[in-house]
Amino acid sequence: MTKDFDAVVLGSGIGGLNCGAFLAHAGMKVLVLEQHTKIGGYAHNFKRKKFTFESGVHSVPMSSDGTIMHLLRILGVESQVSTMELPSMYRFSTPTLSDSVPSRQDDITEFLLKYSNSREEVKALLESEKTFYDHICAPIFNFEKEYVPEDVRFVSKFHNRSCHDHITSLISNSHLQTALFAQWPYAGISPEKCGALYSFTMFLLHKREGSHFCKGGFSALANALSSVITNKGGVVLTKKTVSCLSVENSRVSHVQTSDGTQYRTSLVVSNINPYDLHTSLLPENARGKMVRRRLGNLNASISCVIVYMGMNSRFSSMISDTVNFWYESDNFETIYRKIEANDLSTINHLIMLRGLDEGDYPTLTLMYFVRTDMSNDWHTFKKVLAEKMVTKLEELYPGTKEMIELTEIGSPDTFAHYTKNFNGALYGFANVKDIYGEAKLPITTHLPNLFQTGHWGKPGGGIWNVMYNSYTASKIILNSFL
Repeated sequence: MTKDFDAVVLGSGIGGLNCGAFLAHAGMKVLVLEQHTKIGGYAHNFKRKKFTFESGVHSVPMSSDGTIMHLLRILGVESQVSTMELPSMYRFSTPTLSDSVPSRQDDITEFLLKYSNSREEVKALLESEKTFYDHICAPIFNFEKEYVPEDVRFVSKFHNRSCHDHITSLISNSHLQTALFAQWPYAGISPEKCGALYSFTMFLLHKREGSHFCKGGFSALANALSSVITNKGGVVLTKKTVSCLSVENSRVSHVQTSDGTQYRTSLVVSNINPYDLHTSLLPENARGKMVRRRLGNLNASISCVIVYMGMNSRFSSMISDTVNFWYESDNFETIYRKIEANDLSTINHLIMLRGLDEGDYPTLTLMYFVRTDMSNDWHTFKKVLAEKMVTKLEELYPGTKEMIELTEIGSPDTFAHYTKNFNGALYGFANVKDIYGEAKLPITTHLPNLFQTGHWGKPGGGIWNVMYNSYTASKIILNSFL
């Protein structure tokens, strides 16, 4: 059976849904194919008994005048997504320093001044933040009038420059440096290795647009984008695994699923693992040598063991901040090197994510970064590591262990199974500082009607990043096909 569509989107992560929504908004008949039973990728929630858990996303910059709500307003679905402002951007704790970084812009400026001995340094940091915003973020608000590619001259200034080097060039106070570097789990890589473009942009976005949670969970965002596609005559299908792409005259002509259905299409947008796309889905004679070479030079990001815990009602007053980072050491590079070395001699960090909008059924999610090759038996080892994580939680917050009513444990294998992300990567490719890593995968490919979007492309992982990337992808596609 063959069915015709203007565009077929592979994967229903936020990047695929957002790109598909803008193509549908422009008049294309769009099909989204998702192998899982739910749409949204990492932006979905699930229920275990009376508890509802977010799969991973807990904080996104989503102010009413910010980028994401701007995109939803263009699509006409902003009313479908309601947000809750978080009490802080994040809370961090090291052996020498513990504090909450505010989520509101004016409060953040006061926070910076509290630690810095120099108003001139804070001024320089804020000026750098404004420069980043003006070159990277602000242009997106004019894309409906005229799409403008990224400012290569500006971006090139930060190739091979780390977040650590950028911050220390502006701020000399060691405590303030620690407070700013403590957000490194948002990037999934240490400040010394992370690119300044990625990390500093994420900070300034939260500073300018706030830190928010979606009422009903981030699946509400996925559902809003999906509704644009279906309301425009498109289709979003789950439990549909893509088995191969047919290529004729150097163009993708059909997408075939494992049940034998073929979908004829003018173009394909891939929001899936690029290793699968370029090594198994495309016919061997249609695979690009340059793409495979780039895949060989890029590394997937870190993964994690994650513990989803349903708590009793007494837990509600135990931890006030939504995003909490605890570190064994003030030296974040040392912590990350131990992760890279699969060193589990101690629990050296812990990410604690408190659920919101849950009524009488509070939840707490623990994350611990690991390499996928730490174990060849994650079914067994994840339980061992989860127990160590819960034990550390009890040390930090005595009494929490007895409040746990339900536990669900995930590992890199879990993420790989449900999302098909290579090695269970959380952020797509690692957000490294070197020029090759920052380039990541381009939206266009060696085939003129095959495009790529999502966290494997630039800027990288995170809801804001994939929406920026996929909106840009839609503009490139529409400029080529309409």
